[in-house]
Amino acid sequence: MNLAIKGGKPVTPGGLKIQWPIFDEKEEKALLEVLHSGKWWRGAYKEQGGSKVGQFEKAFAEFSDAKYGIAVVNGTAALELALKAGGIEAGDEVIVPAATFIATATAVVMVNAIPIFVDIEPETYQISPEAIESAITNKTKAIIPVHYGGYPADMDKIMEIAKKHHLLIIEDAAEAHGSEWRGRKVGAIGDMGTFSFQMGKPLTSGEGGIVVSDNEELASKCYAYHHIGRFHGAPTYEHALCGWNYRMTEFQGALLLSQFSRLPEQTEIRYKNGEYLAQLLNKIEGVSALKKDSRITKRGYYIYFIRYNEKEFGGLSRDKFIETLKVEGISASTAHNQPIYKNSVFQEMNFGRTGCPINCPFYGKKIDYSEVKCPVAERVFESEVVALGKDFLLERKNVDLIIEAIKKIKENLKELL
Repeated sequence: MNLAIKGGKPVTPGGLKIQWPIFDEKEEKALLEVLHSGKWWRGAYKEQGGSKVGQFEKAFAEFSDAKYGIAVVNGTAALELALKAGGIEAGDEVIVPAATFIATATAVVMVNAIPIFVDIEPETYQISPEAIESAITNKTKAIIPVHYGGYPADMDKIMEIAKKHHLLIIEDAAEAHGSEWRGRKVGAIGDMGTFSFQMGKPLTSGEGGIVVSDNEELASKCYAYHHIGRFHGAPTYEHALCGWNYRMTEFQGALLLSQFSRLPEQTEIRYKNGEYLAQLLNKIEGVSALKKDSRITKRGYYIYFIRYNEKEFGGLSRDKFIETLKVEGISASTAHNQPIYKNSVFQEMNFGRTGCPINCPFYGKKIDYSEVKCPVAERVFESEVVALGKDFLLERKNVDLIIEAIKKIKENLKELL
């Protein structure tokens, strides 16, 4: 059985058969309903119960075990609102993980605060509580734990640290729709949580986001900041705060309501198939799923991470393994390719004409992101992580094909070495 990269037949010619997003006439009907109503933004409704956005906020907040939800234009905006509502300002430090999408850190910069990068846990790829503790200074005001790939960060230890040091917790749950920590959905375990509804996310309207919280004051501020500074019920031209216009359209609200009806079932299917894949991976020397944690009672996948050990594959590099896997028809990558501080915006300190907020006198310290080192994150991205998408998990047969491809590579290593 020759490997496809050497001229053999691929395990799955043409790649895995994946459809995303999934939609039908229900979404079409919902969008047409908004179109013909002539009410394309929530402000057209005197009572928010009639608004599609308002209905979605209520439904998603309840799903997330939260009291409040504020829907916005995207997940990055959600992070900015949460930071602003939490009182984060110029000169404040916010701790973020090295492994995440760049918006986790740039949102901090956009509210004039300073992102402080810390390392991840080697067996889970989530922010390290020990690294958080070591990074705290008298300027630290918040922590943004990211539930990277949908795998919940260690919220027990993170909440303990936050309580000890009186720090704000904003959960970046952009990739963790439906994930649970000790039976509770992630997002409102901390002070606030943010989600993304971008095209690839487990719940999508093309773009979109939401902030969830149990704190009425924080939720009220998030609403005002996203609504040009207006609080709930304020007169049209009464602006109590200096805010953005980050409002979601009724079209997006209608689409999300329809897509939301599918989310619980899709989450359950992905979770079961993800557990099944982990069991099969752990039977093959050299590949494994992320460490199983009994406190994670449900995992809503966005990225399926595989830990690759090249020694067990005869010295075959991770990059060559991914290349070979792709030719067999299995799409794979390294997720975000590198720790986010390696991006040029941080390496070259590209923060505008004056260099603020890094050079802002409110900060009063020197920082050079080109000197940041997070050894675990750097090693993981350089030679270990193999990332698969989420949508293959909706079909059990796709899991079997992935395992078949990995076994095929291992059994035919002599063709590659």
